[in-house]
Amino acid sequence: MTLPFAMKGRLSECLLLSYRTPARSVRHLVPGTMDLVTRDGWAFWNVLACRVEGLRPAGAPACLGVDFRHVAYRLHVKARTAEGNTLDGLYFVRSDADKRRVRRLGNLLTPFRFNAAGVELSAAKRDGAVVLTVAVTGRDDAAANDALLRVEAGAGIEPVWQPGTGSPFDSADDAGRFLKYRPLAIGPDLDGRYLELAEVVRDESKWRERPVRVLEAHFKFLRRLGQDELHLERATRVDPIEYRWRLGRRAAVAPPQAVAPATGRPAPAVRAAA
Repeated sequence: MTLPFAMKGRLSECLLLSYRTPARSVRHLVPGTMDLVTRDGWAFWNVLACRVEGLRPAGAPACLGVDFRHVAYRLHVKARTAEGNTLDGLYFVRSDADKRRVRRLGNLLTPFRFNAAGVELSAAKRDGAVVLTVAVTGRDDAAANDALLRVEAGAGIEPVWQPGTGSPFDSADDAGRFLKYRPLAIGPDLDGRYLELAEVVRDESKWRERPVRVLEAHFKFLRRLGQDELHLERATRVDPIEYRWRLGRRAAVAPPQAVAPATGRPAPAVRAAA
């Protein structure tokens, strides 16, 4: 089912961090209607920190838009639909937003799993570069999910990926292709029969990511989940870009595949002792 509902806005600031983690450590976080995207036993977090400007229903005047800041923790996943398609996207484990009305409306219309929090995103110049700071302070759950991220952006910064670090990727380009931000959020509905989808429509020709240097990163939420084997694979800053979110579409989940009966010769009966 598709509902004719869309939101639009502008990502005026956006940071993306990709971490690898042992798949076994996060498999329980993903609903049974979808699978982790893995490579060599690793699963992948996509951590987003962004500022959205002018969020409003498509077609509404800009004066009705809402500005907010958003931090989200997503896992790369895939899911099969009843039509035989495979969806490749992100499963939101948690989102923090600094506007309560965004949280209330977002949890009704999207699978983003919003929580109310104080989110600050600031920039300062230092030695010709820009240092961006993201700070999350809890509201609904005290300080249990606070975060602090500080990165340096500017010319000449190399990608995070380096050889000999245990990465499952062959190069920075390989990591970039595999971990590119999927413009699709996937979540289960209440009874598990459908997947709820939130699709991002953007001009791919204007999507540009530039490497940033992570100076410090502390995410209490990930630590609380026992994520003590995180390895940074990629860190980028996205150029400002117009976004449109298509909401309301659902896809029926593929039925469980039947397990084929064993076809081997049955084991011989055990003779009772005389």
